[in-house]
Amino acid sequence: IRPGGLTEEPPKGVSELELNQGDDRSGRISRWDVASLAVECIKYKDAENTTFECYDKNTAQPLANVGVNNILKKTEAAIEKTGFERSGDTFAAIFKGLTAII
Repeated sequence: IRPGGLTEEPPKGVSELELNQGDDRSGRISRWDVASLAVECIKYKDAENTTFECYDKNTAQPLANVGVNNILKKTEAAIEKTGFERSGDTFAAIFKGLTAII
């Protein structure tokens, strides 16, 4: 689990999160939501042997923009999608389609 910038905000829940693979996106995420992902990924085979970035989907940015946007607390969506974004209303949905590390 590779969280974006950690915040002290209350958890937003799985439906407000986005996972990505490829080390090219980041954002901000509540420590509570990271903890939930850590516990839940143990339960799902789709999350087994994977590495993924996690952040609030409304803070997603290309890595080149993250430092400045975190300082300014910007919440604009990334313009280009990577094709590896994962989101959903349940943990089963958000973990579905993650690529395992071989």
